[in-house]
Amino acid sequence: MKKFVTVKRKRILSLSKKLIFHLATLLLFLSSSTSFAQVYTTTEGNANFKAKMPFNSYMGMSDRLQGTINFVTGKVAFKVPVKSIKTDKDKRDEHMYELLEAKKNPDVVFDGKLIDDFNFDKKANQTVRVKGDFSLAGTTRQITIPINLELVPEGTIQLNASWSLLITDYGLERPSIVFIQVNDKHDLSVDAVLKEK
Repeated sequence: MKKFVTVKRKRILSLSKKLIFHLATLLLFLSSSTSFAQVYTTTEGNANFKAKMPFNSYMGMSDRLQGTINFVTGKVAFKVPVKSIKTDKDKRDEHMYELLEAKKNPDVVFDGKLIDDFNFDKKANQTVRVKGDFSLAGTTRQITIPINLELVPEGTIQLNASWSLLITDYGLERPSIVFIQVNDKHDLSVDAVLKEK
């Protein structure tokens, strides 16, 4: 009888250990799944461009970058209102808005998907690629951009990215100042803190 009770106790102990192991595995799976099931947004990021010309250059800046990254679907969408971009010269801004046809195309837009995965367990900076449609002044072209993402305190993600484009690829004439033309190539960058939605 004593032997039977001991065997029964061992079986119950063994079943308890298996049950605890399966529950722990399930909880681990669920917690890792929910960490990826997140949507992050920004409403006040920064977007900049740099235009160069012989002996001179100027910057355009906006603090109205809005966007979302959905880490479940991989969807990435960002936009900047054209009229929020300032170059520190009102006349130049007016010409820029005319050139970009701001009334007809009020936003500069990127709409795409993550190509690479972002690892929420990794605390260091990670570079992931996004591929999608970049729309400027009514013309849309597909581009691939490397973006740097870093999980920072309070569950936010720091985003930085920079790339270049040729404005003539978007049907834009190169502006000129006193017969000196601005370079075709413009350098763009974005900087934002994304918060969990």
